[in-house]
Amino acid sequence: MATLTHPMTGIEMNPILIERKALTFEEAVTAHLLRMQGVKYNIIAQQLGTNTHRLGEVFRGEKHVGSKAKAKELIATSH
Repeated sequence: MATLTHPMTGIEMNPILIERKALTFEEAVTAHLLRMQGVKYNIIAQQLGTNTHRLGEVFRGEKHVGSKAKAKELIATSH
């Protein structure tokens, strides 16, 4: 993959491959799994192509109720 740089400053930038305006239930489960694995909040947002406000809705239980329980279930059954 080619390096993305700002045309005026030459600063290397990260390409945005996915941009989500909302998260699905499975994406919310993935967010919980990443958080349980110790991944930083802002990195989870970047990896899922969303913003920290969408993650906050999920982590506070305002969206996708049951996604945290599903993440815990997946961790329990993977061992």
